[in-house]
Amino acid sequence: MARKPKKKTAKPRKRAAPSKASGHGRLAKVALGVLVLAALVVAGLIVFAPATDKPVPRVATVAVPPAPRPPAVVPPVVPQPGPAPDVDISSAFPPLPEMAALPDLPPPTWIRNAVKALVSPGQPMIAVVIDDMGLDRARAQQTVDLPGPLTLAYLAYADDLAGQTRSARAAGHELLVHVPMEPGSASTDPGPNALLTTLTPVELARRVDWNLSQFSGFVGINNHMGSKATSDRPSMDVVMAALKQRGLLFLDSRTSGATVAQDVARDAGIPALRRDVFLDHDPSPLAVRAALLQVEKVAQEQGFAIAIGHPKDATIAALSEWLPDVQARGFAIVPVSAIPRQRAGMM
Repeated sequence: MARKPKKKTAKPRKRAAPSKASGHGRLAKVALGVLVLAALVVAGLIVFAPATDKPVPRVATVAVPPAPRPPAVVPPVVPQPGPAPDVDISSAFPPLPEMAALPDLPPPTWIRNAVKALVSPGQPMIAVVIDDMGLDRARAQQTVDLPGPLTLAYLAYADDLAGQTRSARAAGHELLVHVPMEPGSASTDPGPNALLTTLTPVELARRVDWNLSQFSGFVGINNHMGSKATSDRPSMDVVMAALKQRGLLFLDSRTSGATVAQDVARDAGIPALRRDVFLDHDPSPLAVRAALLQVEKVAQEQGFAIAIGHPKDATIAALSEWLPDVQARGFAIVPVSAIPRQRAGMM
């Protein structure tokens, strides 16, 4: 078979070299295409990505401390005084020798011999003291028979003082020693073993001791007469020293306005009392009853009153009527020792 003749291939034409402007345009198109393709790939990954249940891991966080504040201004602490710490210093001293415990001191004589008294709070008290007891035995006994308790002051030179005072104590009355002292008038005799301002301190102390040794059971003393003696401080110093040594009280009968006896007794540290009303300076019945009314007034005003009388008929008669009546009207009849006991809070 006859072969067909081969066609001549045409030679490729040479392309003309691209210009610079066309090169930059191509590069821009290529870059744009790459960006579009990348965007399509990312969108496909988001749309077609499989779901997962795995928790998204948390990003670890670090606590950041706050910025430091400027330090506050704190006032300085002032140390307060407190109890000192217990420090054992026993080893620094040698041991003390063993000592016996001191026994309780007994109460003074005036308290041991005091008659008990019943007094309500705020109740006015009246102490009735009868001086010159023991010489007139009949009137002394009538006085002991009065309702009491009274305070009976016996003269130390009376007879049978042991029996008389024992009877008075049994009747519920309190006792004083009625000590004779120098009066203002030199012509008046105060009695044996009286306390005189002319005596030496030694003799004065001896006479005090004699008066206090004639009977027992008393709470103290008061003065018989004594206008001059109770105004003399040196003499009273000796008397009060003796009373303090014996644990006794002192009642100033106040026979003189110049008396210093109560002040000296107070300075010596012994219970010191003074008379408020004399019952029978005028011994008439009317005057005695008027004096008793004055006693009531004083007791109401100051809470207590101390009256001094004597074993006289008018005084005994007035007291026998007045004592039950005044108690029924709210007054307390007390022994004289009840007044310093109340002041000391012993009642």
